Amino acid sequence: MLQLSNVSKQFFDPGRGPVQAVDDVSFAAEHGVVAIVGANGAGKSTLLRLICTLLQADSGSISIAGHDAVDEAELVREKIGLLSPGTKLYPRISGRELLEYAGSFYNIEKNELSQRIEQLTDQLGMAEIIDQRCEGLSTGQSQRINIARCMIANPPILILDEPTTGLDIEAASELINMVQLMNDGERLILMSTHIISEIEELADRVIVLSNGKVVEDCPRHHLGEGMQLKHRIRGLINPAIAAEPTPQSSSSITEQSAENKHAD
Repeated sequence: MLQLSNVSKQFFDPGRGPVQAVDDVSFAAEHGVVAIVGANGAGKSTLLRLICTLLQADSGSISIAGHDAVDEAELVREKIGLLSPGTKLYPRISGRELLEYAGSFYNIEKNELSQRIEQLTDQLGMAEIIDQRCEGLSTGQSQRINIARCMIANPPILILDEPTTGLDIEAASELINMVQLMNDGERLILMSTHIISEIEELADRVIVLSNGKVVEDCPRHHLGEGMQLKHRIRGLINPAIAAEPTPQSSSSITEQSAENKHAD
C-alpha cells in the first residue's frame, strides 16, 4: 500500500541554516494504525506532508498503491484522507452540505454520495448535528464532521496529524473511539502523536523519529505498557533519558510537567 525508500527533506532556517527535517527514511505499511512518534521538530508533520504530496522530497521515493507521489500526485491524493490541526469547517453551511461539497471533488455520483453521507452519519454518530450549521458545533462535533470529510471517498489511507490537538478530554476520547472504529483491518491509518495513551490505545505499530531519522520501527506491544512504554519511547528520542529511572507521572512524551500536551 505505502512504500517509502530513502526519503529526505531539508529546509533552510535563517537562524540555524540548513535543517534536515527528514533524513533517509524508509518503511512500508499495508494496514492498521501506525503511530509516528517524536519530539517537537523530529520531522513527524513534514513526513506526513511528504506522503500526502503537500511537500516534495529532495531525494528518495514515495509510492501509494503503486503510484508515485511526484509523478502521479493526483492519483495518490485520491487514495488519502487528511486530517491536520489547521483544518477548518465552513461556518455558514451545514455538515451535510460540507460533505456534499467535499464529495464533489471526487466525482462521486449523487445517489452514491448521499448513501455515503448517511453511512458516515450513522457510523460517526452525527445524526443530531449533520444538518446544523458548522458555526454552531462544538470542537468535538466539528472534529466528527472533519473525519467524515476525510472518509467521504472511502480512502484506503487516513493521515491524522496530531488529531487531538486543541480538543478537550471528552472530545479527545470521542476521537480515539472513532479511530478505533475506522481501524477495520483493511485501511492504513498514519497518526502522528505525542500522547502515550493514544499510542497505547490505538497503535498497532510505532515508528519513532529523532532528528528526522527512524530510530525504532516495531509492533507497539514490543515497547511495553504504560510508563514502560513512555520511558522506552523517550529513551529512543533522547538516549540520555534511557538511563534514568522510569518516571511516575505524565502522559506526554516531551513534557513531564504537562499531562496532555499537544504540540508539533
